[in-house]
Amino acid sequence: MKKLLLLFSLAIPMLLCAQTKAPKKNKLTVITLHPLQNETENFEKGLALHNKTFHSGDAAIDIYQVLVGDRTGEFHFVYRNLSTWAEVEKGFNAVEAKDHSADWETNVGKYLNDKTARYFYEQSDDSYMSPNMADMNTKLLGIYFIELNNGMEDDFYAGLKKIKEMYKKANSKNYYQIMSRSFGSNSQVAVVFPLPDGWASFEPKPDDDWSKLFKVAFPKEDFKLFIKKFNATQKSFESLVVKHRADLSSPN
Repeated sequence: MKKLLLLFSLAIPMLLCAQTKAPKKNKLTVITLHPLQNETENFEKGLALHNKTFHSGDAAIDIYQVLVGDRTGEFHFVYRNLSTWAEVEKGFNAVEAKDHSADWETNVGKYLNDKTARYFYEQSDDSYMSPNMADMNTKLLGIYFIELNNGMEDDFYAGLKKIKEMYKKANSKNYYQIMSRSFGSNSQVAVVFPLPDGWASFEPKPDDDWSKLFKVAFPKEDFKLFIKKFNATQKSFESLVVKHRADLSSPN
């Protein structure tokens, strides 16, 4: 019994530390919108008006339009600011307010099909980001959606840590955000990366050679083996390019 009491007393500071730890402001809310056929113009007008009226400050919204990929024509309604879970709940309460709901249905909802879905993502510490956020918020963005094989999440994130180290050692400007989906039937990761030169950003560059970057960062390790193990963690892969629609987003 004395041993149990001693262990419990030693655990108290750790428990208190866990309880008082500040919540992480790293949650991103994304809602996918699909305008009805031949109603895109009305949808855009209504969405711009709605965001101007109801979404400013902490509730500011950025709208992205999918230009290529299987989701072409889809719009992403993205909360501009990362949140804690408590702030996510506050956002839920705000959108359920009577005046907001009525305006949404009048100006936006009636022009949408029934495929609207809400997703929550958490920004990972494995992101490799510029200290200047303007570098991350380019007009065009690339997105990879990666579905992970069950039970291989730890291996995938171990691979991401190596990739981040490769880029850091090379002082690369190929920045990216890693966002892990919080809910859903499968483990999904979104990789969001800026395209500073627009479509020309996809042109291959000599300093993008992963095999060379890996050799510099991990000279004693086998690159081919690393890639084989990293790819084995992934079940499916989807890529798309989105355009930021400033005309439909909340004012800056």
